[in-house]
Amino acid sequence: MELSDGLKYPMEDTEWIKKIIIGGILNIIPIVNFISFGYALETMESIIINKNQTNLPEWDEFGSKFIKGFMGIIISIIYLIIPIIIMIITTFSYGHKSTGLFVSGISVSGILMIIIGFILPMALANYVAKGSFGAAFELGEIIGRIKSVVSEYIVCYVVMIVLYVVAGFISAIPIIGWIIGAILGFYLQLVYAYYFGNLYTKSSY
Repeated sequence: MELSDGLKYPMEDTEWIKKIIIGGILNIIPIVNFISFGYALETMESIIINKNQTNLPEWDEFGSKFIKGFMGIIISIIYLIIPIIIMIITTFSYGHKSTGLFVSGISVSGILMIIIGFILPMALANYVAKGSFGAAFELGEIIGRIKSVVSEYIVCYVVMIVLYVVAGFISAIPIIGWIIGAILGFYLQLVYAYYFGNLYTKSSY
């Protein structure tokens, strides 16, 4: 799999501009943005199950997309809850008392976030592939699949981090950056779906 294929994938659809703008608009609205995340997971599902490498899903069945996105958010929160709790406790307990403890707590939280975040894409892929919430926590299979494609997986993971950092800087620009950032953020969700959907189909357990 070429990295450039993932970057081009969202633009292969004949109506890609319209579909990405809709996703970008929905991305701005709290709660409603579960729909756009559900759309990205539906894209991943289409790649895994239907081997669809060209057409993006249609913007229909919003209820189904909302539920899928909501479940994906819950899965993400469960995975990331421990580093989030450590970060919150560290901030409120040591932020104004001990610089050393504060830095240590934030460092531990950051490392855990990276490690657990590394597993999350394959967990989401297993969820959409099997259509089961519990499949996102089948750690034996998830880790086994990651190991079978680990080199490509690491590259895609690092690339996505870099792309999201760039999108974050753009989003920090007032007004125009917020608009571009929302659309770019949704575009990157589709790139994410392509990379890890394809890695799931390539992986074995």
